Formats: sequence, structure tokens, C-alpha cells
Amino acid sequence: MKLTDVKASISNLNSGVFALVLIAIVNLTILSIANAEQAPPGDWLKQATQTIKKQDAILKKSTSEKINVETLSNYLNDINDIKSKALECITGNETQLQKVTEDLKTLGKPSAKESKEVIKKRSSLSARQKELDKQLSSCKLLQLQSQDLIKAINKLQQKIIAERLSAQTANILTVLVDNIKAPAAGWKDSIEFLRAQYKLKLLSVQQIILLILLVIIAVISAVYFSRRLTVIAPLTITPEDNVSAFVLAFRTSMARALPWLFPVGVTAAFLSIALPLSPLPFITKATYMLGAYLSLMVLINILISPIPPALTYITQPDLLSRRFGKQLKVLVSLCLLGLFLLTGEFKASLSESVYLLSRGIFSVLLIINLIAILWTVRLFSWAILSRKPRILISLVLFSCLLAELAGYRNLSSFVLGGILATAACLGFAILIYRFTKEICDGMDEGRLEWEQKIRDRVGLRKDAMVPGLIWIRLILFIGIWGSFAYLSLHIWNLDDPWLAIIISYLTDGFQIGTLNVTPTRLATALLAFAVTLHLSRYIKNHVVPHGLKYTKLDRGAREAVASLSGYLGIIIAILIALSITGVKMQSIAIIAGALSVGIGFGLQNIVNNFISGLILLFERPIRRGDWIVTGNTEGYVKSINIRSTQIETFDRADVIVPNSELITAKVTNWMLRDPFGRILIPIGVSYDADVEKAYNILLDIALNHPMVVKKHRQMSEPKVLFRKFGDSALELELRCFIKDIDQRLNVISELNFAIVAAFRREGIEIPFPQRVVTVANWKDKN
Repeated sequence: MKLTDVKASISNLNSGVFALVLIAIVNLTILSIANAEQAPPGDWLKQATQTIKKQDAILKKSTSEKINVETLSNYLNDINDIKSKALECITGNETQLQKVTEDLKTLGKPSAKESKEVIKKRSSLSARQKELDKQLSSCKLLQLQSQDLIKAINKLQQKIIAERLSAQTANILTVLVDNIKAPAAGWKDSIEFLRAQYKLKLLSVQQIILLILLVIIAVISAVYFSRRLTVIAPLTITPEDNVSAFVLAFRTSMARALPWLFPVGVTAAFLSIALPLSPLPFITKATYMLGAYLSLMVLINILISPIPPALTYITQPDLLSRRFGKQLKVLVSLCLLGLFLLTGEFKASLSESVYLLSRGIFSVLLIINLIAILWTVRLFSWAILSRKPRILISLVLFSCLLAELAGYRNLSSFVLGGILATAACLGFAILIYRFTKEICDGMDEGRLEWEQKIRDRVGLRKDAMVPGLIWIRLILFIGIWGSFAYLSLHIWNLDDPWLAIIISYLTDGFQIGTLNVTPTRLATALLAFAVTLHLSRYIKNHVVPHGLKYTKLDRGAREAVASLSGYLGIIIAILIALSITGVKMQSIAIIAGALSVGIGFGLQNIVNNFISGLILLFERPIRRGDWIVTGNTEGYVKSINIRSTQIETFDRADVIVPNSELITAKVTNWMLRDPFGRILIPIGVSYDADVEKAYNILLDIALNHPMVVKKHRQMSEPKVLFRKFGDSALELELRCFIKDIDQRLNVISELNFAIVAAFRREGIEIPFPQRVVTVANWKDKN
């Protein structure tokens, strides 16, 4: 396939994708309008009213001891659905009510001379108006009731969470005393638990033998593939960017980890098939946790401390990075130990005193490790926390430890778990953002070979950016950090109340003075504007020029039509965006009227250049590629924009000329109607030269040059004129038209070279000016 075919295919694909996106946006907009105009049926209103009354009755009887947070969350989801449908009901009924009211106004006031059809129509509209008023009132009442219930549920949830967090159990001193009284209780509990698991005999002898064979096969396969990865990895090549470094670190780390990771994965898969999944046996859970532990260890090796010969690429320097990696591995090991000892069946087998002591020791080790990691991170160049936030977080962690030892274990678990989960989410968010940014930057700059190949296939210049990539960057940025914000709310149990508030602000909007701002409409309008604008640019740059190629319009007219189509696309994009946001044309007219005064004074020059740009597009006194001279500026017209024109001089300097100057000032266009132009070459010969011979030489040189016009109806053939008798020479002048005035300087240079060579060959002298100086009274002066 040729490169041009690939470019055309990619262009057609881009246009198709953006056309589909635009159609989808229009369909969604129409669907949302249709849904807004269609009010929910009366059955739904009755059902929603009953649900609200039922939930209100339950909530009034509920206390923090009788109900839990999860049940309240389910209630909250149901009420949020009712609130959303109530808002749709209000919007739809208001739209229909406005239409019915306008229809009644159109019919006018009742009169005795009305026909039966008018009376019947008026009666139908009046009945419809009353029905819509009733439904609208019911929907507004539902909205108010749902808002009150949401506030009450959120308040009760916060009360329950506060009571949980403030609950106190035995402090560490009481726990130590209990364990001193029975020092072997922990060992006994562990042995009893292991005996109980052994007595279950979940696997038969045949299954155990099969599992051993599968593990042996997995080990052999893992060793083989790890050697293959070691051979494939380009160990002698230094990675050029983070993506290549990540690939190399992945290969070396997987080559080291496969002999351990693959057998554990096979074991987990075998146990999942051989044993029931509900309830999940302890041995299956342990295998899952071991697989997750090994996977996290491999991930730390890949990202923080790669296996040599791979180099560190995210954190520098190397020794500090490997120290940080060891601390993260200790953290993962502690988390695995905590999951194994303090959750599930093993926790249930421990006595309370042994469990609380194990938890206290675990908390001390975990918090010490977290504080060490926090103060190690400060040494990296990418550290986002300054000294004061690090001190604050360290104090919070130390407070968690004190709360744990004092018996406030729910509070300690909540804060410590929230910090751990938030830090993990933040780390992954930063990691994903950095890698996506690295890939996008590489695509824009073409750093790697495969990136440059993609740019070449698309047909991008060396310094050109990938079209549309800025929107992908924006979507990735919003998606990554929006997901982090949502997960953070969920981690700290703030997702229900805060999400309700956020969703309310996003869908219902908020007031700024008398203006109601709805973020969802603004986001949809921006997306529609971006897609429509990109589509209009594609039509301007590809579709319109391709269609105009088969017309009789000249190049300037085709460029003018293409430019106007681009401006028309911008106007259409703006109108679509404004219509989605709900801005009415009357408001735009008022704003335009208010701005007219400012346009008349402050923006006078801009409007003048704008109108001049339109004149240039329609009248076309200059076109892109023309050689023009205006004032002291001479060069080629590079682009004609709506406010100014860009001229590239012969020194490749870009000069921005306001369009008004090109309309009002004197402009010389060497290429306005056709590319032909005349050149003049003055030449002097000595008084002793044969003038007739010089005349014939000059005429022959002109006639033999390929760029000189010989026979044309509107242009004369080359001429040699005897202009005058000069002080030092007989002054001749060669005049001729050339086929492309753009080559004017080259043709003059070639003709001058030919004239010098011919005159020297024929012995014709080209004199230089001479002066005779006469000194009077030379002897008297001396």
C-alpha cells in the first residue's frame, strides 16, 4: 500500500470516527430532550410517593443501634433515583406546560362567536394544563421530600460512624496482662487452627498427586520461559525513554519471578476448580494472597528497583531507589501478614487477648515502616510533600498508634487504612499519569522508532503535533484524577453524602447571581464544540478542496471558499454549543447589543481588520503564494487569516500585516492575474564597441532562454533598446517577459552570466565610469 493511500485511509477513518461521535452527541442530546419533555406516568408518582412515605416511617423509628450504614446506603440509592426522576418529571412537565400555555395564548380569549372545534381544543388544552399543574406540584413535592430524607440519612450515617469510631476496647496494658497470665494461648490457638484445617481433608490423594505434577510442570515451563525472556531482553541497549525502560525492567523482573509466580498461579487455579468457591476454603484464600503478594513484589521490582541489567527510571539515584523498594516490600509483607493473621478464619480461631496483642505488634511495625517510607520519599526529586505536610502525616500516624494502644481500634483502623489506601491510589494515579504523559509526549515528538513510523504514516511534519491528541490528554487527565477523587471519597466513607452533593451540582447546577450554571451541559457543549470544530477543519482542509478541484474556479477562489467554509464551521460549532447549554438567541442579541458600544470604541481596529479580511477573501486582490510588495515589506503571502495576513520574506522572516493595511495601502502583486512578468536588464558597452553586434548578442541570449516568452498574443517578444549616450558607456537595455515572475531573480542572474560570457567571447568591453581630474595652479601652490 502506498503512503498516500495510508494517509487517505487514516483521514477517512478520522472523519468517520468524528462523524460518529458527532452523531452520537446529537442523538444523546435529542434523547435527553425527549426524556425531559416526557413526564413520568401517574403510576410512577404513586409508587414513588409510597416509597418516600415508607422510607420516612422507617427512618423515624431507626436508631444508630438498630440500623447499619450499609442499609442506609441502600435507602439512599433508592431515594436518589426518586430524586433524579422527580427532576426529570419537573423539567418535562414545565416544558409541556409552557407549550400548552403558549397554545392557549394563541387561541386568544374566549368569545361567543367561537366555532365548536376551537371550544373543544380550548377545553382539551385547559384540562391538559390542570393535569400538568397537578403532576408538576407532585414532582416538586417529591423532590423536596427526597432532599429532606437524604439529609436525614446522611446525618444518621455520620452519627453511626462517629459512634463506631469512638468505641473503646481493652488497652494494651490490659492485653499484656491477659497474655502474661496465659503465655502459650497464642501457640495453642494456632496449632488448633492448623489441625482443624488438616482434618477437613479437602483434597483426595489423587488430587494431591495431580496438583504436584501440575506444579512440577509449571516450574519447568516457568524456567524455560524465564530463560527465553532473558535472551529476548536487549541487555546491551540503554533505554531511550521511560516506556522502553519499563519494558526492559518488566522482562528482567518477570524472568526472575516466573519460577515462583507461575506455580502459585497454577495452584490457585487448580484449587479454584477442585474446591467449592462458596464458602471459599482457607487454603484457597491463602494461595490467592500468596499470588497477590508475589505479584506486588514483581511490580515493585519493575517500577522501583528493577533486576539488573535493567536500570532505575522512575526514581533516582539507584541506591536510594533500591532502598525505597526494600521499604515497600516490607510494607507489602506486613500487609500480607496482617491479612493472614487478623482477618478471616485465623482471626476467629484466636482468643481476644491474643488477637489484640498481635494487632498491637502489627500496628507498631506498620506505622514505623510507613514513617520511614514517608521520610525516604522526601529525598526524591519528584517528592510532592514538603516538610510541614510530612511532619503532619507523621503525627497523624503516631496518633493512630496511640489510639490503637489505648483501645480505640476502630478509629485507628479507619484512619490508618484510609491513609494506606489513599497513598496507594495516589501512587498508582501518578504512575499511570506519568506513563500516559510519556507516551503522548513521545507521539508528539517522535522520540522512538515506532512513534516516528506512526507520525510518518499519518504524514506529520517534524515539528507538528498529533491532531486531536490534546483532547486525549484532557480526557486522560480528567479520568485519572477524577477516579482518584472518587476512590478517595469511597475510602473515607464520604462517597454517599459527597457524591449526592457533587451529582446534584453537576446535574442541577448552581447559581452565580441570576445565572444558573450546569456543569454537565457545559461539558457536553464543550465536547460537541470540539468535535464539530475538528470535523469542520477536516472538511475545510480535505473535503472542500477535493470537491472544488473539479470546478472552473481559480486557485484564489478555491482557497477563499475553503476559508469561508472553515469560518462557517466555527459559527456552527458555537451555535451547537450554545444550544446545548440552553442559551437563547434573545440573550445573545442582548449581549451583542451591549457589546456594540465596546466594539465601536475599543475594538474598532479589530473589527476593521475583520471586515478587511472578508474583503480580501471575496475580492481576492492577493492570494496565498502571491509575491507582493507593501510598504517596505516584500515576500510571499503565506496565509490570509480573518484579522491579519502572514508574509514570508526572502530571508524567511514572517511579517504579520493587518488586513486593513492591505486594503487601504498601495500593494504591488506580481502574480495577481497570471504568473507572467517583465524583467529589465540594463547593460553598458564602450564607445568603441560594435553596437549592432551587442544588440544581436543580447537578443539571441534572451530568445534562447527557456523561461523567456517568445510568442504570445498579449505580450511582446524580447527587445533591446538603445537608451542613451552615457558618460562612460553606450547604455542598452534588454526587456523581456518571463513565464513565471516567481523566478525573476534567477532568470536575471542567468541572463547576466550569459551576457558577460558572450561579451568576453566577442571582445565587447563593458566599461566602468572614468573621471578626469584637472588641478589648476599646481606649481603656484607648491
